[in-house]
Amino acid sequence: MKNPTSFDLESFANNIFEEKKYPKDLDKDVSDQIKNDILSALEDRINAVIINNLPEDKLDTFSEMIDQENLKDEDVQKFCSENIKNLEELIVAELIVFKQSYLS
Repeated sequence: MKNPTSFDLESFANNIFEEKKYPKDLDKDVSDQIKNDILSALEDRINAVIINNLPEDKLDTFSEMIDQENLKDEDVQKFCSENIKNLEELIVAELIVFKQSYLS
């Protein structure tokens, strides 16, 4: 699932990469792959937050929604925001935990 939030995960992933202080002479393909891996891990963590906090009676509706071909990110954001209390706070907390873990 694409980023169902308004967060700029790509920039966040790039910042984590920079803060990790990988060697300056790292091959561009390798650094790009690391950044993509970080982004993928962030998306997985956010998806887990959403699934774990979505009311059980909304899971089927959500599953049907994300299977739609012409689904817009805004529709997913709206659905999640309407059905998960404190969604932004939950996601921010998860991003902080991920960053701390990754950088340690």
